[in-house]
Amino acid sequence: MANSLIVGSWELQSYFKRDDEGGMEYPMGEHPSGLIMYSQDGHMSVQIMLANRPRFHSDQLHEKTAEEVSQAARGYFAYSGLYEIEVLESAEQPDGEVVHGLVTHHMVNSLFPNWEGRSLIRQMRLQDDLLELSTCQAGMYKGRMMTTHLVWRRNQYQHALHQLAGQSFELINA
Repeated sequence: MANSLIVGSWELQSYFKRDDEGGMEYPMGEHPSGLIMYSQDGHMSVQIMLANRPRFHSDQLHEKTAEEVSQAARGYFAYSGLYEIEVLESAEQPDGEVVHGLVTHHMVNSLFPNWEGRSLIRQMRLQDDLLELSTCQAGMYKGRMMTTHLVWRRNQYQHALHQLAGQSFELINA
């Protein structure tokens, strides 16, 4: 099954848009944080956010101002749903196998409501633990035609344990 190629969780390495002349834009800043997960049963979820977003005044989930919500939403993007993969080409390279294909995300939930019930098709390039997803064609962004590129690194269990060991999480009552 082609879907098994990308099952697991992936940490965002870079998110940028590029025009035909090589000009670059970073919609979530140059160092965004993100996670995309693909399950064996065909579900997916993605979260991307600006680094160092300001906290709300209150720690209570439902006590927030309209301005806080607006600012938080501008620096965050998420959707979830179903996915499928079509492998177009697989080739052995000197530094490992490279798989090219298409990944379709069928969005059931989205922070951007206009995408609910719609699908996104992304070109896929998979090599070892790097997954690049990019738009199939350029779209308008800040007055220029640009393609979107997201590069993800596969999370390994040992890496996740190492990350967890270096973190301290405050317990909340929510």
